[in-house]
Amino acid sequence: FGVSAPLAKLLLGSVEPIPLAALLYLGAGLGLVSYIIWARVFTTSERSEAGLDRGDLPWLAAAILAGGVVAPILLLYGLRATPAATTALLLNFEVVATGVIAALLFREFIGRWTWVAIAAVTTGSILLTLNLSGRWGISTGALLVAAACLMWGLDNNLTRQISLKDPKRIVAIKGLVAGGFSAALALALGRPFPGVRYILLGLLLGSVSYGISIV
Repeated sequence: FGVSAPLAKLLLGSVEPIPLAALLYLGAGLGLVSYIIWARVFTTSERSEAGLDRGDLPWLAAAILAGGVVAPILLLYGLRATPAATTALLLNFEVVATGVIAALLFREFIGRWTWVAIAAVTTGSILLTLNLSGRWGISTGALLVAAACLMWGLDNNLTRQISLKDPKRIVAIKGLVAGGFSAALALALGRPFPGVRYILLGLLLGSVSYGISIV
């Protein structure tokens, strides 16, 4: 996951943010599907895990929308206007968002030292959003990255509700559905997809950084 920001920054020179978001998540879905098939055919150690049922679908749908569609699009628009190193550090704000949403919306207990850690990461994130070049202000790109982290924090809490189910299948479904939705959105908005070379690079980056990395 750590290589996703700098490598996506390079791809943004040739690919629009929404098509790239589609490629990253389609790559994640395809990567996990390929791994699942490979594990079933060539290994005997793959553990069988609980499948999804109808009651899980609302949680999964909300997680797909927040973390699979909205978050990556916000991230890539923010990354286009923000140095990759700043973005990579700012992605730690996802931890803050996850903890605060868990405490406020899902009534989970957060200990004193966890709040201290949240405050420390939040302070660092605020400093990273400041734009000190010329006039004092806040970087719009950094704010978009922080908003993406907020959406991923919501995604983490929603996915937690189905965390006892097969995580590989969840990520595979999330990647394929979110990637397909973003691809349709890109086409509807007239955002062009790149040539075959950049399509393959986007799929490869997504399969490694957002897909197979969970295994």
